Amino acid sequence: MRYLFEDYVLDIDRRELRRGSDLIAATPQVFDFIAYLIRNREKFVSKDDLIAAIWGGRIISEAALTSRLYAARNAIGDSGREQRLLKTLPRKGFRFVGAVWEERGDPGAPTPVIAHEALTLAGHLSGRPSIIVLPFTNLSGDPNLDILGEGITEDVLTELSKLRELVLIARRPRLLAESTARDVREIGREFGASYMLEGSVRAARFRTRVTGRLIDATTAAQIWGQRYDLDCARDPAFQDEIAQAIVSAILPAIRHADLQRSQHKQPEQLGVWEAYQRGLWHMSKSEAAENKLARSLFQHAVDLDPNFGRGYAAIAFTYTAASSAFSEMSIAESCELAEPLVRKAIALDENDTEARSRLALLSLLSGDLEGAIREADLILSVHEGCPDAWGVKGAALGYAGRRQEGRDAIKRYFSLNPRDIARPIRQTQIASSFYVDGGYEEAAQILRQVIRHYPRHPIAYRWLAASLGQLGRVGEAQQALQTLQSLSPSSFEMYIRQPPPKYCGIEYVPMLRGLRNAGWKE
Repeated sequence: MRYLFEDYVLDIDRRELRRGSDLIAATPQVFDFIAYLIRNREKFVSKDDLIAAIWGGRIISEAALTSRLYAARNAIGDSGREQRLLKTLPRKGFRFVGAVWEERGDPGAPTPVIAHEALTLAGHLSGRPSIIVLPFTNLSGDPNLDILGEGITEDVLTELSKLRELVLIARRPRLLAESTARDVREIGREFGASYMLEGSVRAARFRTRVTGRLIDATTAAQIWGQRYDLDCARDPAFQDEIAQAIVSAILPAIRHADLQRSQHKQPEQLGVWEAYQRGLWHMSKSEAAENKLARSLFQHAVDLDPNFGRGYAAIAFTYTAASSAFSEMSIAESCELAEPLVRKAIALDENDTEARSRLALLSLLSGDLEGAIREADLILSVHEGCPDAWGVKGAALGYAGRRQEGRDAIKRYFSLNPRDIARPIRQTQIASSFYVDGGYEEAAQILRQVIRHYPRHPIAYRWLAASLGQLGRVGEAQQALQTLQSLSPSSFEMYIRQPPPKYCGIEYVPMLRGLRNAGWKE
């Protein structure tokens, strides 16, 4: 068995680690350390598991384990600061996070693997979309751009491997390069991929242009495309930015394409993944009735597959939305309903960052803002591109009085997933933070935009009324209040007539000033 990652080869049978043609010196324990983490790359490995596997369960010092970790990272060109391949998470353990290819027997006959994914999980997610990445080709003939194309391909694979929502079909780049001239549908059938990502790099005067295209492998239709122009003088780290931008863009495109495919089906005909995607679509409308419909679809998904962790996390999210956005129940009641569902989702897949982000959200709603920030930071230490974690962190920072930091974090959330179902909530949180800082006009502009796209989102009307009251536009403010009272009397009661939940208490007194200016009387 040979494991291939970046330009390294770990040969288990020969007990050799090579980089290109060079043999890398590694002690037996360091070799076993790397091999064990690669074999178990679908999860975090605890310190006790490592000790049992490598030292046979003998008692060893913390310093001995740390020295082996340092030596392992050094052998594969990684470091504790960068953690590009070997990731450490406090209280969780260690994980190999690079994209890996496996070769069994003859090196010329590679075997496909699902990189960074548990095969059992892939089996549970019936209908989950799969994707294959072709090497980014050099269109300019410049040898330096060959290196850039290979680097971007590798970084995109690494970013995709962090997504629990997709099955990443990983193959040796050398084999895939031979596929670039073939029909997309043929490639999709051969590799079992529903989508294919391809791209190119080329010189364009004093810039380098990187282009990405996402193709539906069943129809050969292009469903997404984007180009990125790069300044040649920039730091090489821009490759990471390009990879993150590409992955952040293609995931919503895949969700939309999958949704379109399932729209002609009746709810009872939907499979697990289709029901989940349909539920997200209903929830994205940000209406109380749609939120309930989404919950029924998520429940349908877990009824079909009780091991579908994302379904439980999604049901939990509908409960928190029912309280925080639509005021259909108390915050305490929603947290009580949601917490066991979130913990069940994590138990089914402890590496699901979306489920862990829901746990951070529960801390926020319970008033533990610092706990929510810590939990979000833990998630981001493993998956820096997790939009849910950035969203929760931004909200918690804002409610904790660190409003500029909160706005910056939410903006990062938007850049990673501009179509997320929590978008109107996060937009309103940015608006309320501007309001508390005295930016009433900025707040009003954002809130009008929210209402234009989500006319039944109650929170926006409350803050729009307060903002307009502070700006002296009393007639418009009173109209916004009347709409809120008609749309959601319970929201008016929960957040205006009585002190609001603990997590957003910092905003209450400033909000009341604006509402009083609008003519509201307690």
